[in-house]
Amino acid sequence: MLESKTVPQKRKDDTNMTNAQETMQKATFAHQRYLLKANNDDLASAINGYIETISQNPSETSAYYRLATLLHKNGQIGIDSAIDQCRKAVKLSPKDANAHIYLGYFLSLNSNFDEAKSEFETAIKLKPASARTRLVLALTMLEKIKKQASGKTIKDYTNALYYGLSGAIMSFFDKTSIKMVCQNLADDFNFAKYKTVGAILEKVNSEKQAYNLYLSAVDNSRKSIALYERMARIAIKKNRPDIAFDCLNNVVILSNNDPMKVANAIEFVEEYQNDKVDTLIDYYTILVNKYPEFSKCYYELGHLYIKKDEKINALSAFKLALKYDENNPYYQNSLAYAYVQLEQYDNAIELYKKALEANPNDEWSAVVAQALAAIYHQVKGNSEAAISMLENSLLLTKNKSQIHEAIADIYYDIENIDSAIEYYQMALDEDNDNPKIYSRLAMAFWEKDCIEKAIIYYSKAIELDSSYDIAYNNLGVVFLDGLGDASRAIEYFRTATEINPNYVLAHFNMARSHEAMGEKIAAAKQYQKALNINRQTNELDFKLIEDRLYKLFET
Repeated sequence: MLESKTVPQKRKDDTNMTNAQETMQKATFAHQRYLLKANNDDLASAINGYIETISQNPSETSAYYRLATLLHKNGQIGIDSAIDQCRKAVKLSPKDANAHIYLGYFLSLNSNFDEAKSEFETAIKLKPASARTRLVLALTMLEKIKKQASGKTIKDYTNALYYGLSGAIMSFFDKTSIKMVCQNLADDFNFAKYKTVGAILEKVNSEKQAYNLYLSAVDNSRKSIALYERMARIAIKKNRPDIAFDCLNNVVILSNNDPMKVANAIEFVEEYQNDKVDTLIDYYTILVNKYPEFSKCYYELGHLYIKKDEKINALSAFKLALKYDENNPYYQNSLAYAYVQLEQYDNAIELYKKALEANPNDEWSAVVAQALAAIYHQVKGNSEAAISMLENSLLLTKNKSQIHEAIADIYYDIENIDSAIEYYQMALDEDNDNPKIYSRLAMAFWEKDCIEKAIIYYSKAIELDSSYDIAYNNLGVVFLDGLGDASRAIEYFRTATEINPNYVLAHFNMARSHEAMGEKIAAAKQYQKALNINRQTNELDFKLIEDRLYKLFET
């Protein structure tokens, strides 16, 4: 019975060992490809292969230190974890020179120079002819000398020189070193060839051929990042931003999210494809993960979230921007805007005030003052504070027309029509081609029963903007209710509905005109049309339209 159980277990162990060897070979091959081409798919294959090898055969020493190298380079583990992995490899196989080399390498990265030197010396004893180990030891000793504030000795320099020279001499006879040098030289030669030929093709305006050359070379070079960048440049020149984006995105991936490459990709997307909001969010998120205190990235993220109408995310991003630059008025303004979107007006007011106190730019501050005035007037109902804020902003800007108009709107809302007219006219003094101001001024004159002036200014608004549906509707109201000219009014209402078929008020007013002329059927059709559209837009009180329709046919 005992024997029958033992044999299958042995076979299982043999199978695991065989599988582990095959997995290790595949992982090593992927690792080598990654070193040559810097392809992230190869990186993932190598990492997964080493992990699977360890699970199949926990005593496979090389899998530990190779895995530690890749994970550390990829930013998935820290230096201490990498050292622990290599110590495990040394413990499993004390006579494996490579295990000592890798452990020494990570110890030197952690500035444990003496312990690293000991590991390298052990590796040299185990493998005396290794040029690589001697060269790395020499570099480690030089790094130690460089970082030591005191205690540098002639012996340290002599040892570093000895190992450096002996390593250099031995490299001529070290097969591993020779193979690596040859591979690198071949790849460098091919890259130089592609680069030179491609540059010539670009200069003679054969960009398509140059692009295809780089494309054919990109899979066979560890310098594919530079080739993709050249391809992107050609695509931009040929007005193919979609292809350029794919190339630059590959650059970001292959560079393992190198901040400079990410920044270049952001600059491209913002200039050529600023509708790729999610992509920009991903890129800025990469940057803040690498540089958590880089406030500008949070600021840009906030505006991107505003574009997506993700108000909470925008608020969080602007808060983080202010956390790292608490006195920045631009960040204060943006956070205030986010609070407005969430209807947290008191917080917004405080931040707008802080931004105005800083006043980094007069014209900018004038805009901020207008935003604050809008809250005072529309939310807080404090028209006096709003007008005061706008009057102060007039001192900051050369473009006063918009502010005069805003002040006039407030005076109109609080029924101070004379002051409203005064400020609308001041707005027109600077912007006499603005149809909206003419229309608002006409409305103010209508409120004062100045019918002729109302007609003049509405007509001027229409002259400046023949598609101004509101002006047509309002001018129709003047003729209908001011002059009793229903026939003339219908013309303006009809034009308003032709410009904007869903304009409920214009349909309603046209119905009133037909009703005034005794045309009940035509009036009923327009009231019914207004009812149907209003179900979707809720522009008017439903009962108001319905009552006018039913009263048409009352006896």
